[in-house]
Amino acid sequence: MQTYLDAIQRIAAIEKDIATTITALQSLQQSLAAENAQLQTERESRKALIENTDKALQAKGGELDKLQQDRAALQTLIARIEKQRELAKAQEAQRLREEKQKQEPEKTEAAKKADDVSPAYSAADLARLQQQSFMQRKGKMLWPTQGKLLERFGDSRQGSVTWDGLRIKADSGTPVRAIHGGRVMYADSLRGQGLLMVLDHGDGYMSLYAHNDTLLHEAGEWVQPGDVIARVGNSGGEKESALYFEIRKNGNPVNPLPWLSKTP
Repeated sequence: MQTYLDAIQRIAAIEKDIATTITALQSLQQSLAAENAQLQTERESRKALIENTDKALQAKGGELDKLQQDRAALQTLIARIEKQRELAKAQEAQRLREEKQKQEPEKTEAAKKADDVSPAYSAADLARLQQQSFMQRKGKMLWPTQGKLLERFGDSRQGSVTWDGLRIKADSGTPVRAIHGGRVMYADSLRGQGLLMVLDHGDGYMSLYAHNDTLLHEAGEWVQPGDVIARVGNSGGEKESALYFEIRKNGNPVNPLPWLSKTP
């Protein structure tokens, strides 16, 4: 009988151990299930993050491509204006040489070729530009518009691309003024720039005013310092109303801030 009772006790102890082990295994199973669920959630989150990152990189790549194409369009325009100026200078120099030599007979091949292109400048235009020194007014020019300076020359724009000018936030319709006297070389819409005005100030200097709502002068007209030439807007696909402004020397962008007065 004692042996039988001892066996029952051992069986009870074993059953208790088994129950404890089962409980521990169930707890471990629940813990593993929770960890698996968490790992699955993290895996899905990482996957979504990677997909979103890829989409963002593709979007940025598209924006960068568009920005580079827009800049190329502007550079093409500036190069054309520079070429027109050089052509006009060459034609004027040719005319002066011919007058000096007092020869009218047969035109040279260069003169004939120049006659095939309508110059954007006349001799009077070139002379008038030389009368207004852009260099002498450095640091004294009026700001092109009144507003908050959002972007400066050299600030990062997209990837390795930086800003070539200033971006000034202002209400739609705010006057845009010429910083210096000059000749309107372009007054029309341009890809990436919206309604754009380009002024030639002589000595190789130009100023550019982009994303306007309205242009108040046409190509070929002359303006004086402070003349209202346009109205601020958001043309060209901009999200907010702001003026984009550049100064260029021989076609290359330069920092506008040293040329403007200290206060906007």
